[in-house]
Amino acid sequence: MRLLLLCLLWLQDQPQIEFPEGVRPPTPVVEPEPEPTPVDTFAVDELYLIQSDSDLHLIPSPSGIVQVTAARSGGVVFSKFAGGDGLEERQVTRAHGYILRGLQPGTVELIVLPAGSQDLGQLRRRTLTIRAGGSQDQQTQPTDDVGQAFREYEKNWRSLQRDLANRLDRGEITTEEQAFEWFLAANTEARRIAFTPLLQAEQAEFGVEKWTAKKHANYIRRYFDGR
Repeated sequence: MRLLLLCLLWLQDQPQIEFPEGVRPPTPVVEPEPEPTPVDTFAVDELYLIQSDSDLHLIPSPSGIVQVTAARSGGVVFSKFAGGDGLEERQVTRAHGYILRGLQPGTVELIVLPAGSQDLGQLRRRTLTIRAGGSQDQQTQPTDDVGQAFREYEKNWRSLQRDLANRLDRGEITTEEQAFEWFLAANTEARRIAFTPLLQAEQAEFGVEKWTAKKHANYIRRYFDGR
């Protein structure tokens, strides 16, 4: 009987008891990070760099609007790039790189398929628009010492490409490995020559005993402004 009574009491609704609580902090609203805007337009004086962990087969259609060149992993390319801001260096950080260069203004469909694959389910298509080079960009190029250094480097870089092509034609370089190693060494020296005056000017302005974080920051901030 006592057990039955306890069971009946247990089945009764339990009283709601509220104890004092502090103010609940508001649940933070986490804003989702914006997705990067796809780049599907670039100028004939810009490069369109594609990188992949696997080998790809790229087919532009129609032909004659863009040129596709394979780029070796670890290679450094100095140019203007689609989605970039002026002349810059970019490195191929994945196993395979592909550089698209616009030959003339127009629209092209880029068909991308893993090399050796016959599975059309893996096929990807991307429509690219190539526009004429911007003369406005050329008119607004910075004329400060940084701009001069990059223009000097660009001139040397282009000259090295011609030198490499001549060496390939003469049979002095016979493998991709040799071409990569030769250009890597020559390009490193070209960068050193072009940018040494900047480093020397920095050294004279705030180097060694004269260095403070404020002096350093004030001096290099002008690089962004192009003054």
